[in-house]
Amino acid sequence: MEVTCAIIIHEKKVLAVKRGPAMRMPGKWELPGGKIEPGESAIDCIVREIKEELSMDITVLQVMEPVRHDYGDFAINLIPFICSSKQIDPVLTEHESYLWVGSNSILDLDWAEADVPLVRTLINRLL
Repeated sequence: MEVTCAIIIHEKKVLAVKRGPAMRMPGKWELPGGKIEPGESAIDCIVREIKEELSMDITVLQVMEPVRHDYGDFAINLIPFICSSKQIDPVLTEHESYLWVGSNSILDLDWAEADVPLVRTLINRLL
């Protein structure tokens, strides 16, 4: 499954969202994003997903190395994009909460497994 995620950075903090009770892996924190639809580019997907899930307009700044993760019953190829947004207060439509987290507390969250390598990279390179 091809999936995108947005690493939205504001003042050296990253936007993290907590999966809602109706979602797979409820209660886990993740970088927001979603599945690429047939015929859709990865960039178009991340812009669409962030608009749908968070009512935010983003600017894609850079693509990072994809992360492959096998959850056992499904596997994903996660394509991360470093993004910016002028909006800092998302409107949640699927997730139960959000946080802007910095390097000092980012590892305290219970992250979805596929996001963990990205979070570690963020600490070392971006935050």
